[in-house]
Order: sequence, then C-alpha cells, then structure tokens
Amino acid sequence: MRTHPSIPSPLPARFHLWWAASTLQSAGGSMLGFALIWLATGHGAGAVALVSMVSVLPPVVLMLLGGVLGDRHGPRRVLLVTMGAELLVLIALLAVSGGDPTVTLLASAAVATSTISAISRPSATVYARLLISGDEQLPRALARISGSLHAARILGVAASGMALSLWSLTAVLAVNALLTAGCFVVLCALRPQEPRSSSETSAPADGIWSSLAIGIRSAHALRIWPLLGAVALVCSAVLPVVAVVLPSWARANGWDASQASLLEAAWAAGTLTITLLISVTGTLARQNIALIGGPVLMTIALATLSLPSGLLGAGAAILASALLGVGTAVFTTHIAPTLLRLAPAGQMTRFQALMGIVQLAPPALLNSPFAALSGSGQASVALLLAAALAASAALMIGVKTRAPVAPVPS
Repeated sequence: MRTHPSIPSPLPARFHLWWAASTLQSAGGSMLGFALIWLATGHGAGAVALVSMVSVLPPVVLMLLGGVLGDRHGPRRVLLVTMGAELLVLIALLAVSGGDPTVTLLASAAVATSTISAISRPSATVYARLLISGDEQLPRALARISGSLHAARILGVAASGMALSLWSLTAVLAVNALLTAGCFVVLCALRPQEPRSSSETSAPADGIWSSLAIGIRSAHALRIWPLLGAVALVCSAVLPVVAVVLPSWARANGWDASQASLLEAAWAAGTLTITLLISVTGTLARQNIALIGGPVLMTIALATLSLPSGLLGAGAAILASALLGVGTAVFTTHIAPTLLRLAPAGQMTRFQALMGIVQLAPPALLNSPFAALSGSGQASVALLLAAALAASAALMIGVKTRAPVAPVPS
C-alpha cells in the first residue's frame, strides 16, 4: 500500500538543477572522505582513529550553531559563505599536498572540511525543501536527494580508489575543487522564495544560545525522543562500520584501495536502490514495518560480515554490504519525512541540525573504539557490536510503536 495513491505532481526544474549540482559536489566529498581514511590506514590504527574522530567531531559540536545561522540569515546565504570557504580550503590543500601525505595533513584536511560541512549541512537540507512546491512532494524529494547522495558515494568512493591507485591525493583534491566550484555557480544562479528567517520572526534580543534552547525545547515538547533514539542507534551501527571498520577489514585481508572501495560502494548501491524506489512510489502506509524491518536487515548483514574471512568470500562480503545499505535506506526513507514535517515554523534549520547531531554524536563516540578494534585485527568484534546496536533500534521502535507523537507546539 502506498501513502499517495494519486498521480504525484512533478518536482520543479529548479529542484532538479540543484539536485544535480549538489550530487556532483557530494561525489567529490565522498572521494576526499574515502581517500583520507584509506591513506590513514597506511599509518596504523592510531591514525585511522584520529582522522575519523576529527571528521565527525566538528559536526557534533557545531551543527546546532549551523542550524541557528540558517534560521537567522537564510539557508542560501549560509550555503554561499560555506561553499566559498570550502573552495578556498581545497585550493590551499592542493598547494601543500605534494608527496606522501602525513598524518598531520590528513587530519588537517578532515578538520577543515568537516567544520565547513557542520555549518552548511542543516541549511543544505532545508534549502532543498524551499525548491519544491508543497508537502506532498516532500517524501519523494527527500528520497531522491538521499538516493542521489548514495549514488554520489558509489561514484566518489570508486573514483577515489582508482585515483589513489593511479595517481595521488592531489588528483582527488583537484576533482573535488572543480565540482565544488560548479555547485557554487549553480547556487549563485538559483534564487528561490525563502521563508522569513528566525531573526525576523523572533524577538531581536534572541541570541545564539537562546535560539539553541528554543530549538531543543521544541523537540522535547514533541515527545519524539524514542524516534530520535532509534535514529542514533541505527547511525551508530552503520556509520563507523562504513567509515573505518570495512576499510581496515579490507586492508587486513590484502585488498588494495580500488577493491576496498567496492565494500562502501556496495553499501551505497543498496541504499540507492531503495531510495530511488521510494522517490517514485512514496513511503509505506504502515511505516512501522519499515522502521522495524530496516534495522533487522542491518543486523543480519552485520552479523554476516563478522564471519571469519575463510568462511566469507569477497563476493559474499560485497553482497552483505549491499544488504546493509538496503536496511539503512528502508529505515531512513521512512523516518526522515516524519521528523522533518514536525519542524515548528521558523525553526526548520535548527530542528534539522538537532536531528543531525542525534545522527552523528553517538557514532562520533564509537569511531575511535571501532577503529582501534578493527585496526588491531578485531573487526569481527566491532561488527558484532554494530549488529547489537541495530537490533536495539528495532526493539526500541517495536516497544514505542503505539506511543502517539505530540502535536506541533505553536
């Protein structure tokens, strides 16, 4: 059964233009993200833990600030500033990236790019919502964006593995800079009708900390913490595995960079398949089936990946990684529209930032332990722990499935 049985209205052309440009930029970001982690694996488990930690820590600390800035100044203005800053950072990294990259260079690149991403990410999500015509288009637009991001991850990670095998980090940085410049040009050309920012709808005396407190109180009034808890568990199960466990597992089994990229590309392909399907058909009417079933599929996939390499061949590992992506997308494509629709007026970007922190903070705490386990040859233990987290998310949704969600506060 589908949520929207009638023929859906087409998404606007301006949405598709931004969709294409931001997808290409995301492919460049995926290239750089995989390159930094892969090169760090060559310096040992400590380097992997450091680079992965500084990649996720700035979003946890700064994303709420990015949400406040987006509400006060508008998503487009924030994106113009952050995208310009990212382009300058990439050019600077290009200037110093010659030779064998050191751990200091890898960590510095991760800190700079993740800090900019922390400020821009809430505005990027809300900006896409400003390019569509109504709430009826929201689930399909979000699923299309999510699907394209996973497609970008497939292309970006595969291209990064090939670039590292044939060239160096400099090639990855150059491609990323070109794609970011193209997206910046498209952003300058698009001028959607933006809603009034929170600086216009709130009292002038409201400061940064007051705005943060208002956003947190609104989320608390909606009584959606069980849903956010399930999101945190799912992200804790999948993000550290894809970011640090699978590359370390691949290197320990003698895979090169291009082969290792197949694991992350397979995960992205699984998510892409589901998100593109949802972007056409809409979400299920009985959403609890997806919200419980997705983590269950993830649990099965992670338990399969934890099998000894002698029992689990390369093909089976790639298929299990794809199943992990399927479970991830089944869950995220159904919970994202539900949470985003609850955003109070004037607080859309702050609300999105809060959801982003819920997604990133628990994985940030687990990245270093997972990197230490996988880097010391205990990848199977890390994968079993991730499977337990995914199973806990399914259990949490099952227990709280009958609890009503509070109406949006005025």
